[in-house]
Amino acid sequence: MQIEDADYVVIGAGAAGAVVASRLSEDPGNRVVLLEAGPRADGFWNKMPSGGLTKMNNPEADWMYKTQPDPSLGGREMVWNAGKMLGGGSAINGMVYIRGDRRDYDQWADELGCTGWSWNEVFPYFLKSENWQGAPSQTHGMHGPLAVAEARMQHPLVETFIDACEQYGLRRVPDYCAGDVDGAFRNLTTQNNGQRASTARAFLDAAEKRPNLQIVTGALVDKVTIENGRATGVEMLVEGERVTVRARREVVVSGGTLHSPAILMRSGIGPAQELATHGITMVRDIPEVGQNLHEHISFSQGFEVDMPTWNNLFGKFSLAREMLKYVFARSGLMTMIPVEGMAYLRTRPELDFPDIKLSLGMMMFDPTKGGPSDKPGMVVFQNVAKPKSRGEIRLHSADPNDKPLIAPQLVGHPDDLASMVAGARIVREIFAQPALAKHVVRQSFPDPLPQTDEDLIEAIKTRSGIGFHPVATCRMGGDEASVVDPRLRVRGIDGLRVIDASIMPIMPAANTNAPSIMVGEKGAAMILEDARVPA
Repeated sequence: MQIEDADYVVIGAGAAGAVVASRLSEDPGNRVVLLEAGPRADGFWNKMPSGGLTKMNNPEADWMYKTQPDPSLGGREMVWNAGKMLGGGSAINGMVYIRGDRRDYDQWADELGCTGWSWNEVFPYFLKSENWQGAPSQTHGMHGPLAVAEARMQHPLVETFIDACEQYGLRRVPDYCAGDVDGAFRNLTTQNNGQRASTARAFLDAAEKRPNLQIVTGALVDKVTIENGRATGVEMLVEGERVTVRARREVVVSGGTLHSPAILMRSGIGPAQELATHGITMVRDIPEVGQNLHEHISFSQGFEVDMPTWNNLFGKFSLAREMLKYVFARSGLMTMIPVEGMAYLRTRPELDFPDIKLSLGMMMFDPTKGGPSDKPGMVVFQNVAKPKSRGEIRLHSADPNDKPLIAPQLVGHPDDLASMVAGARIVREIFAQPALAKHVVRQSFPDPLPQTDEDLIEAIKTRSGIGFHPVATCRMGGDEASVVDPRLRVRGIDGLRVIDASIMPIMPAANTNAPSIMVGEKGAAMILEDARVPA
């Protein structure tokens, strides 16, 4: 394939990179090349909401990273799924649309030196992306490319769950998209007329028709080329052949929280000791590249209930019927979202902000059979909303074919473990409230049911998984130690930015798809603004 030199080269076509490439190429005067390691995201299964699950654990469309043994989880290793195709994680995720709380972004701006990133300053970029499918609202955008809608499959027990949260003492949040997540609510989804609204669909389908945008799939990026302190292009492997594309203005790294630091390190930007270990010539010593990794630990509890839930639709004839519903009406099980309701709670009354985030699903799996349970059930996934635990990303080698080493430390901070133990008990209290108690037959898992705090600690350490919301490995900040400045420029290197979830200095108390899209929107706007400023 002939790859033409460009004004802007964007590495990674995920939640942020697809947005950046689309927005930069809106100006016909900009030549843009977008590089993606995985394949395209076309076809029936990519568009069907539940079809994204079929791509997980498929090495052609999923990075399937393997973590290092996590001492905070008893030395367990885990597979870390991450989208490897146009759209990245948005092509395989649970399609939850949540922005976070206004206090998340105000903390970035007021406490961490991230000028320009307060809630009032990022809110317009959430609206810019959004194509809200409901009634007009001051908190939703109507003219963007990203479809946001109410779920087509809505189980009545979700409202019952919210009622039970109210009975426990939580607020019913009237509009969580207004920057207020402190309470319980039914969540929205990134779907368009019953189809998955990945960033590939939303931002690239139309943009790809522009003659000034070239999308290259199967491009495994090795490194950014840097000459005299300036990013000048990108070296990659395409069908085993080493190819270089030049960038006349800027290179944008949008490889995601797990991959962007690895690309920087292979380019000679990172901790001096790590670069020396792998024989990489140092261009700039930035010790925090790959550090500060934080992620949502995910611990689930399941409850058998007295009415059918979505897992009861997985019989042979039921599945056939549901597939027909989808093909002819874009409705039914195939449009299901795995999380329909959410709640934020405090495990201690003196906390200023909720420390636990709950996500409610209406399809219960049976861990013993590795598939949907035969019994109707609800499952609650529990995270520390804003974790204090920190991990890191390192290189396995200087070879781009070798995936980075991930040391997550999911529950390495004692405060996080304490919150998880207390939160697990509160989940049981919520399900014991009158609204839900009359429907609960029994708690199905963990099995055996933990009784003491020691039992809960053991269950959390042996049964918890990854929340798939990693951030902060290329931290943004106002301090010189940060990897990127508030305009997302890599410190000390001209013409190089990082624009993805890795720049988030502190995790927003939310799933990270919508915040990553916002980062893409704001990052692209910054590039265009800076290009208009005379040199």
